[in-house]
Amino acid sequence: MEKSPSELVALVDAPLDENNEVIFANPWEAKAFALVVQMHQEKRYTWTEWANQLSHEIKESNTLNEKEEDYYLLWLKAAEELVVTKGLCAKDELSSRKESLLHTQEALKETADRDRSTV
Repeated sequence: MEKSPSELVALVDAPLDENNEVIFANPWEAKAFALVVQMHQEKRYTWTEWANQLSHEIKESNTLNEKEEDYYLLWLKAAEELVVTKGLCAKDELSSRKESLLHTQEALKETADRDRSTV
């Protein structure tokens, strides 16, 4: 039986506000969340596999400290591990794409900083 996103959230103890809505401090966190749910709905992995991988990342990190950002970094790490484990993307390809995104992000930040300093 397919689980709804709200049922999936309950299984992995996502940070919630007083209205039981998932908390996202940054846009990338919502994107990571949506990607994980989408890959599950596409049957790329079971929710049990996802919850086990996330639990593993949390136990291994010991850095959660009640900070939502830490939590979603662990979501991202767990998703990356499952993508590689399931053969959806080779580890070196994933690393290359991440590196490319980091360079692009740094270039955009430098451009924005330069534009602010000339105004």
